[in-house]
Amino acid sequence: MKKILRVTALIAMGLLVAGSYAAAQEAPAKTSGGKIVFGALSVKDISSAKFEEYREVPRDISIPYANVFSRKDGFLFDFHAFNVRQSDQRYTGWLNSGRVGLFFDYNQTPHNIGNNGRTMFSESAPGVWTMSTSLRQVLQTANDTRLPTATRTVDFYDNLLGPTLASANVMDLLGLRKRGSAELTYGGGDAPYALAVTYMRQVRSGYRRLSGGNVRSQVNPSYEVPERSDDVVQDFGFRAAYNFTRGNVHAAFNRNLYDNNAETLTIDNPFQAVDVVSTSTLGGPSRALFVNAPDNEASTGSAGFLLKFAKQTRLSGDVAMGRWTQNAAFYPYTINSVILTGTGQPANLVSSLQKPSLNGKINTTTVNLNFSSRPVKALGLRASYRTHDLTNKTDRWVISGDTSGNPDRGWANTTIAADTPYGHLTANPYDTNTKRLLAAATYDFGDLTVEGVFHNTKITRTYREATKGEDTGYQAAAIYRSSDLVSLRAKYEDISRTAEGETFYGFQADEAERDTKRASVAVILSPISTLDLSFDYGKRHVEFTNRPNRRATSAGAPEIPDTPVGLLDAKYDTYTVEVDFTPNDRAAVGAYYTYEKDRSTNQWATLTGTALNNLVNYAGSDKTDTYGANAVFQIVPEKWTLSFNAMHQKVDGLMDITAREAGSFYTPGRTTLILPGQGGAADIVDYDDTELTTVVANLDYNVATDWKISMGYWFEKYDFRDAFTQGSLLMPQSVYIFMKPDNGPYKAHVVYAKLSYVF
Repeated sequence: MKKILRVTALIAMGLLVAGSYAAAQEAPAKTSGGKIVFGALSVKDISSAKFEEYREVPRDISIPYANVFSRKDGFLFDFHAFNVRQSDQRYTGWLNSGRVGLFFDYNQTPHNIGNNGRTMFSESAPGVWTMSTSLRQVLQTANDTRLPTATRTVDFYDNLLGPTLASANVMDLLGLRKRGSAELTYGGGDAPYALAVTYMRQVRSGYRRLSGGNVRSQVNPSYEVPERSDDVVQDFGFRAAYNFTRGNVHAAFNRNLYDNNAETLTIDNPFQAVDVVSTSTLGGPSRALFVNAPDNEASTGSAGFLLKFAKQTRLSGDVAMGRWTQNAAFYPYTINSVILTGTGQPANLVSSLQKPSLNGKINTTTVNLNFSSRPVKALGLRASYRTHDLTNKTDRWVISGDTSGNPDRGWANTTIAADTPYGHLTANPYDTNTKRLLAAATYDFGDLTVEGVFHNTKITRTYREATKGEDTGYQAAAIYRSSDLVSLRAKYEDISRTAEGETFYGFQADEAERDTKRASVAVILSPISTLDLSFDYGKRHVEFTNRPNRRATSAGAPEIPDTPVGLLDAKYDTYTVEVDFTPNDRAAVGAYYTYEKDRSTNQWATLTGTALNNLVNYAGSDKTDTYGANAVFQIVPEKWTLSFNAMHQKVDGLMDITAREAGSFYTPGRTTLILPGQGGAADIVDYDDTELTTVVANLDYNVATDWKISMGYWFEKYDFRDAFTQGSLLMPQSVYIFMKPDNGPYKAHVVYAKLSYVF
C-alpha cells in the first residue's frame, strides 16, 4: 500500500502543472514578465478520500500556476504560485538587490484520511470524547454478563453495538500542514563575508485516527477514535561565513520551539459507566487518558572551517553543541478516581506524584572531520571521522508504583532496582556515544572506474539493553563506460553489527545484532542512436543474528530452545526494465516494467509461569508489479503536440502465519474468534492488496507565441482489499470497532482544459 501511495502522490496536481514550472525556470529573453495558467476540470463525483489524500483536485476554474519576474540593473525579483487558493497551494520566490537577498516559501499539505467516519463519541471539548452514561451502563451490563462464558464473538458485539453504530456521529478525518519559511542574506558575490538570518514556522491541525483505544485491556472490544492534531514548530537561525583564498570559516546558531496545543486525549469507556478498582476481567476506569508529545525546546550552535591545498586536497571540520529541554508538568498516574496509591493517596491527583515534572535536559556534541585529495589524476582519496555524544542530564529516580501493571484498574507497588534498564518503572535517562570512521579510494582506469569503501561505527549506551554496539561495513563499486554503446554500474555492500549486553526478550530493533547485504547493478545499452535499453537490479537482505531465546520469567532464568522473538529477517528485491525509442525529432515512445518483492519474518510468544504459549511465526510479503508506457508526438511541429502516459501497479500482500502452540488466531472466514486452547492458524491471503491504474492523454495547441491551449483526459482507478478492514466494523481476535471512513476503492474520470499565457 505504501508504494501505491507514493505513486499517487507523484501524480498529484502535476497533471495541471506539468511543464509549467520547468518552463518558468528557463532564462527568459525579457527582463520582466511572467506566466499564468488557468485550468477547468470536470470530475466524476468521488466519495473516497483516497483520490485526494495528499492533494486537491478542483471542480471549477483554478489557477494551477502563475509567475512574475523582473531582472534589471542588479535587481532580481521572481515569484511563483502553485495551485492558488487550494489546500495544496504553494508560493515561493526570491529577491536580490546588490548584496541583500530575501527568499521565502509558503506551502500547504493536506491529509484527507477519510470521509464520513463513524464514531460512538461526541467531542464535548477539544480532545474530550464522551458517550451517554445510560448507554454505557447498558453496554457494560451486557458485556459483563457475557464475560464469564468466554464466548465473546464478532456476532455478539455486532448485535450489541448495531443500533449504536447505525446512529453514530459522522465526521470527516482531515488534516492540514502549513509551513512558511524565510531567509534574509547579506554579502556574497565579491564580498568576503556572508550573513543569513532564517525563520521557519509549521502548523498542523485537524483530526486523525487513533488505534488502540482499549482502556480495559482484558475486555474486548478495542475501538478506534478521532485524535485531534494541533501543534506549532518554530525555528530561528543565524549563519555567518568568511571566505579567504584558501578556504573559509563559518558559524551558525539555531533555536527550535515545539508547542503542542493538543496535549491530551480523553475518551469515555463504552463498557464501564463508573470507575471501579479491580484486578480481574471486570471493573476498571470509566475513561481513558492519552498524553501526547509535550512542549520542548532545542538550541544548537556550531562552528567550522574549510582549507584548500594543492592536488585538490581539502580539509574541513565543524563542531556542533546542542541543548534539549522539556519540563512540561506531569499528568497523574490515572484518571480512575477510586484507585489509591501505596501510601493511600488518590492516584488521580497530581499531588500524589513523586515529582511535578521531568525537568529533562540533554546535551549533545557532534564533531566532524573530512579529508579529500587527488594526488594523481586517476586516484581519489577521501576519509571522514564523526563523533556524536548525547549526554542525558535528566534526574534519575525509581518510581515506587503506578497503575500500568493493571492498566488503570488498580495500583501496583514496585521494588525494581534503580539501575535496571528493563521495564517502565524506572526513570533512567539514556546516554549514547557514537564514533564513525570512513575511508574510501577511487581509481579511474579510463573506461572503468572502481571504488572501495570501509566504515566502522562504535556505539556506547547507558541504560539500554545493549550497552555496546559496533557496525563494520565494506563497499565496492564499479562504473564501466564504452563509448555510447554500453554503460554499467555495480555496487556491493556488507555491514555486520554486533552488540553486548543483557536482555530478557531480545535486543530492540535498533540495538540487535544483524548482517546487512546490499547489491545493485544497472546496465544501459544503446545499440543504435535512437534506441536505449536499460536494466536495474537491487537487493537488500537484513538477517538478525544471535537473537536470544525466550526466557521463562526473568533475565537470569534459563532459555527456552528455538524461541527467538522479534524481527528475524527482512529481504527486498527489485528489477526494472526500460525501453526508450526516438525514431525522429517528432516522436518519442517508452515503456517500463518494475518487479518488487518485500519479505519479513517475525516471531512472538507468551509465557504462563515457565510454560510457553502461543508461539507464532508471522511471515509477511508484498509483491509489486508496475507497468508503464509513455509517448509524445509532434503532429504539427510547434503547433500540435499529443502526449500519452499510462501506469498500472498491483501489490499482492500475504501474511503466512504458523502456530507452534495452541492459541488465539484468525479463522479463514474471519467471522468468529478462536479462543485459547482451540488452536489453529490460517494465512491471510488478502493482506494489504492494492491496485492503481492511471491513464492521461493530453493535446497541446500553440495558438500564438504567448498563448497555448491544452485539453486532456485523466482516468484513475484504485482498488484496496485487506482482511483487517473488510466487512464488519469489528475485526476478529481483538474485536475491533473501526471508524470506517470512506478511503477505499474509487474510479475517477477527469476531463480538463488549460489556457496558458506568457506576458
